[in-house]
Amino acid sequence: MNQLNSLFIDLNCDLGEWDAKDPNPDQQQRDRLIMPLVSSVNIACGGHRGDADSLRSTMEQAAVLGVAIGLHPSFPDRDGFGRVGHPWSEDLVEELWRQLDLGRQVAQELGVTIHHIKPHGALYNIAARDLEWAERLWVLWRSWDKQVLVYGLSASEVSKGLGMNLVHVDRGDGVEFGVGDVDFRGDIRSSYCAEVFADRTYEPDLSLCSRSLDGAVISDMDAFEAQFKDLVLYRRVLCTDGVYRGLDVDTICLHSDTPDSVELAQLMAAKLCEWNVEVRPC
Repeated sequence: MNQLNSLFIDLNCDLGEWDAKDPNPDQQQRDRLIMPLVSSVNIACGGHRGDADSLRSTMEQAAVLGVAIGLHPSFPDRDGFGRVGHPWSEDLVEELWRQLDLGRQVAQELGVTIHHIKPHGALYNIAARDLEWAERLWVLWRSWDKQVLVYGLSASEVSKGLGMNLVHVDRGDGVEFGVGDVDFRGDIRSSYCAEVFADRTYEPDLSLCSRSLDGAVISDMDAFEAQFKDLVLYRRVLCTDGVYRGLDVDTICLHSDTPDSVELAQLMAAKLCEWNVEVRPC
C-alpha cells in the first residue's frame, strides 16, 4: 500500500496459531516475545487454528503494543494446518466469512480495529498463482469490509490483477456473491500491500520456491541477512538463477511457528535500527 523507501517498512508476523484444542504453550511464548518487534500481526481466526479466546488474547496484546491487527483466514483444515486446498464453493465462501466475522466480533468487543486480511497457507498460495482465485478472494475480502487492506505475495497473480474491474465474481454455482453496493473499480493498489519473505528463496518468475525443494527455506543466517537487506534497502531479490530482480516491497513476513523465529525477529529489528529504517504498519 505504501511505497517502501529507506525510511520505513512494515514487519508482519503470523500469530495466534493456537487454541483450546491445541494450546501450544511454546507458540504462545514465541508470540509474546515477537510481538513487540513487529508492526502488524496476522491472527488465526478458526480455520487452521484459532478460536475466540486466542483471538482475544492476541488482539489484547497487540492493542497494548500499538501493533496493527490483521485476520488470517484459511481453508478449514486443522489436520493439515491450512495447507490442504478445497475447490471454490458456496460452502467455502460461507466458511471464510465465518472466520472473518469471528475476528470482527472479538475486535468489536475489545474496541479495536481490523487493519488488514492476509490469507493463510494454501489459500494464500492459490491466490498467488491463480488469477481467477485472486479475483474471487479480492472481492470476498472487500465485500466483507471495503476499507480493509489486503496482504498478498509481491509479483504474484494477486498483484498482476490489480487495477482490473472486479465488479462481479461467481461462487462457482452460477450465483454472484458479496458485491452489494461496493464499487471495486477504484484504485485497488491503494488497498493492497505487497509482501515478501526474507527466509524463502525465489524462482526467476519471482514465485517462491516450493518447500518440497532443498534450500527453499533459508537457514544460513548470513544468507538470511543478505536477502533481508536487499529487500529492505534495494527492493530486489537474488533468484535461483543468480540474477537480481526488483519487486514491490510493502511488508516483510516473519513466521512465528519456527523454533528460531524469536532470534530472527531480534536480528531483523537490530538491523533495521542499524540501517535507520522505521518499523511501522502499511
